Amino acid sequence: MINEKSLKAVEQAAFSKHFCRPLYDSYCFSQIPKTIRSLFTPTLEGLPPDTCKAGPYDHVVLLFLDGFGWTFFEKFHCALEEKGIASKITSMFPSTTAAHVTCINTDLPPNQSGIYEWFMYEPKLDEIIAPLPFCFAGEFKQNTLPLDPKSLFPQKTLYHQLQDEGIQSYAIQPASICHTPYSDAILAGANVVSYNQPKEGLDKLLSCLNGKTYCYFYYGEIDAIGHRKGIDSKEFADAIENILREIEAFAERLPPKTALLITADHGMVEVSPQNTYYLNKKIPNIAKHLQFGSRNKPLAPAGSPRDFFMHVRPECLSELKEILEHFLEGKAEIYLTEELLEQNFFGTKPSTQNFLSRVGNLVILPYKGEAVWWYEKKLFEQNFYAAHGGLTREEMETLFLFIEI
Repeated sequence: MINEKSLKAVEQAAFSKHFCRPLYDSYCFSQIPKTIRSLFTPTLEGLPPDTCKAGPYDHVVLLFLDGFGWTFFEKFHCALEEKGIASKITSMFPSTTAAHVTCINTDLPPNQSGIYEWFMYEPKLDEIIAPLPFCFAGEFKQNTLPLDPKSLFPQKTLYHQLQDEGIQSYAIQPASICHTPYSDAILAGANVVSYNQPKEGLDKLLSCLNGKTYCYFYYGEIDAIGHRKGIDSKEFADAIENILREIEAFAERLPPKTALLITADHGMVEVSPQNTYYLNKKIPNIAKHLQFGSRNKPLAPAGSPRDFFMHVRPECLSELKEILEHFLEGKAEIYLTEELLEQNFFGTKPSTQNFLSRVGNLVILPYKGEAVWWYEKKLFEQNFYAAHGGLTREEMETLFLFIEI
C-alpha cells in the first residue's frame, strides 16, 4: 500500500523552483532510528504513525539499499509493497551516503554527527579529508589519516541505546567495509557480521534472530553500479532486480513478530564526465578567493559534484558568490551556508561546533543533470555517470517500506 499522506507531504516540501527541502521533523530519513527503537515498544515514535504498525515486536530488521531512491522504487516492482506500507520520505541534506550511514547508526543528523560528505574539511589537520575511507581527499590509501578516529567520528551509537534497553544488535555488512576506523566507530555496540554475496548476508541475518534483536543490513551495489554505469544501464537494473528477488525470498523466511523495514539514503541523477564544469579550469584565478590548508593548496574540493562546499576567504564571500552566479547561470544555484543553516537544512537542533568547524561557507547546488567540480589530474576528476548529494527531487525523495511479518 502506498501512503498517500506521505506523497502529499513530500510534494509540498519545495525549495526554490528546482529543489526539495528535507522534512526533518516528519517524513525524513533522520526519524528512522527513533522509529526502530519504538517498534520494540507499544508506542510509535520518530516517523509519522501512518508509516508503520505499532509493536511491540521481537525483531526489527532494517535493509539499507544505498541509492535505491523513490524514483527507482516506482520503476522496479517490489512485491513486498503489497504486503506493507510504502511511504515517501525525504533524505537529509546533503543527500549523501556519508551523512545517512552515520545517521542510521548513531541517530544523529549531519549538523550533530559532523560527518556530512565524502570529502570534507577537518580543522585538526587543516586539510580536506575523506572520512569514510579515512584518508586525505584525492589519495587512495585507506586508513592512513594521522588522526585518532575518536576525534573524528561520533562515539555514541544507536546500538548503545538499544543495549541499554536490553536489545541485542547485529550489523551485517560487505566484508570490504566491515573493519575500518569508520565502521568500528559507528557500529560500536553491535555484533558485526561480514558477507561477500547478499544472499549469504541475508542467510546470516536470519541466524541472528534470537531473543529481542535489531539487525541492520547494508547493501551498496545499487549506488556503486549507478555511479559507474549510469542509472539507465542494464547493470543498474540487474543490481536492483537481483537484490529485490533476494529480499522477497528472505522475507518469506522471517519469523513472526518481526518488523521488516526497507529504506535508502538517497536517489541519483544522471551526470556526465564530459559535461562536468570544472571551476578552476573555467573561472580565472578562482583559487585566490579560497582559504588554503596546511599543504599550502586551496581547501578544495569539499562535498561532491552535486553539492560543492567551498571554503572561501570571508572577505571574498560576496564577490565569489556573484562570480559563481554569473558563470553557473542555468547550471546551478549558489547559497551561503549560513542561509541553509538558518533554514535547518542540516538538522533542526542547533549545530555543533564540530560540524560548523568542518562545513564550507558557500554551497553550489547544481540542477538536474549538471555536475560542478574541481580538477586535478588523477586526484579530482568527475568520472561518474550518476551522482547524488544535491537537493533535486530525484536525489532527495526516498523510501521507507514497512512490512509486518
